[in-house]
Amino acid sequence: MGLAALRQWTVEDARRDPSRLDPITVLPSRRQFLIDAGSWRSAPATLVLVTLADARVFSEMLVALGHGRADAFIRAGAKRLAEVLGHGTAIYHVDVLSFAFRLPGNAEPGAPATIDRIAAAFREPVMCDDVPFDTRIGIGLRGIGRIGSSPGEDLRAALAASQDSRGGRCGWSWFDRKRDEAHRRAFRLLSDLKSALTADRQLELHYQPKVRLESGDCTSVEALLRWTHPQLGPVSPGEFVALAETTALVTPMTRWVVDAATRQAAIWQHEGLDLSVAVNISPKNLEEADFVEYLLFCCAARRLDRARIELEITEGISAARGVAIQERLQTLRGLGFSIAIDDFGSGYSNMSYLTRLSAHTLKIDQSLVRGVEAGSRGGMLVSNIVQMGRDLGYRIVAEGIETEDERALLAAWGCDYGQGWHFGRPMPAGVFADWYGSK
Repeated sequence: MGLAALRQWTVEDARRDPSRLDPITVLPSRRQFLIDAGSWRSAPATLVLVTLADARVFSEMLVALGHGRADAFIRAGAKRLAEVLGHGTAIYHVDVLSFAFRLPGNAEPGAPATIDRIAAAFREPVMCDDVPFDTRIGIGLRGIGRIGSSPGEDLRAALAASQDSRGGRCGWSWFDRKRDEAHRRAFRLLSDLKSALTADRQLELHYQPKVRLESGDCTSVEALLRWTHPQLGPVSPGEFVALAETTALVTPMTRWVVDAATRQAAIWQHEGLDLSVAVNISPKNLEEADFVEYLLFCCAARRLDRARIELEITEGISAARGVAIQERLQTLRGLGFSIAIDDFGSGYSNMSYLTRLSAHTLKIDQSLVRGVEAGSRGGMLVSNIVQMGRDLGYRIVAEGIETEDERALLAAWGCDYGQGWHFGRPMPAGVFADWYGSK
């Protein structure tokens, strides 16, 4: 069946208004969808949006094969969808990879049989110019005909559902308001974080002590970023830091932290406090051409001893980045900075890279430390990590210590330092100074 058979209006109509026709597939465009959907408000129906591939996969195809092959892939996908739906259903090409159509009735919480047929049809590779392409489509469903919704909002909701469907087994997903609110919050946080980096008093560093397990002396702290949003209030770093690390915001965010941490470290150095300050960095930061220069500038501008700055990098990611990251870490170590492998044991650790990474400190993840007991399987694992790390020449820090029993046990195993609520929670610089002075 030709794609032209799916058009619900004449070629002359399209010539009078080309924006109603998608130039790649010759299907009604998003503009035509918005026009037609305005007349669908009277009866309940299901809006279905089919996305042919993940945007990143399509981008790789575009770079590798060019626009001609990419357009052929889109046309082939549209043709297959049309073959499943038949002549009676109008298909709209609403985005580069996305097609929308309307089914009568609202089938929530299940799905019409048509949806399963579409999912089954796209399990086979899509052929374009005799080249097979495996694709993983997303299918989003949204009940329409509700009072108060608009065609544009319905389309957005169906697109959100199609993205959510990639995480499920059945290949399709109904629009879920809670998930959608989470997506919107994430987008807002990323948007607002950019302005927070230049605003006054939204971002602040808190400092959590690292303590020698044998003596109880505090010789270093970890700088942890905190954000108080002007409308949302305190935002968990587990939420906004993870989001920033997926975008280019990781660069200005890390530099904000480095700037603030070196400034505070210089103050403590001037006051005679024998403290080093640890800063969390992303592997993406290590790939920046001028990151080392920025660190050197911040230390030089404040006459700060580089040995007072420790750079913490997550173990699982650092291993995956390969030789370039290892060389950059070696450079930083040669310049006098201390290097720590953070969250060791939180993922699928590759033990062999412990012999290659140029680091001073190994931090055992809190998930292994909390509730650890002698003689347990967890205890055997932690004690062996401590011994292995010491044999390789690392200083060992245990994160997440919450009780005296945990502290005593880790000290007995030979762990050097501890960090956790048992010693102190993350504190603003002034509160930490009072805590430090009371020791």
